Amino acid sequence: MDSIQGEMIQQLTIHQSQLENTFAAIETFKRKNQMLSLTAKEIEQSGQGSVWQAVGRSFVEIPVSKHLNEIKESISENINNVNNLNKKKHYLETSIKNTTESLQKIQGLKE
Repeated sequence: MDSIQGEMIQQLTIHQSQLENTFAAIETFKRKNQMLSLTAKEIEQSGQGSVWQAVGRSFVEIPVSKHLNEIKESISENINNVNNLNKKKHYLETSIKNTTESLQKIQGLKE
């Protein structure tokens, strides 16, 4: 019984750590999307026909429309990543809840 309880505690610790990392990753993607949205807005408002994009150690001039499409694709990818991370977050929260309840039941049996 003690070995099972020890494994459950270990799993609980791992899941809590993964949940913290998942929260951090979600916030990172949200911040990136805010920055990308602001960048797109500034580019649209600038009235320029082209922008300079870093490519390696040099810069290449590209049309604003192409750059805005790239930004929108990045935002879309980030939204998908956030959705996947939210699923992972839900799974981890459920696992933590279930493991905690099981540990409490085991503690109740021991007493």
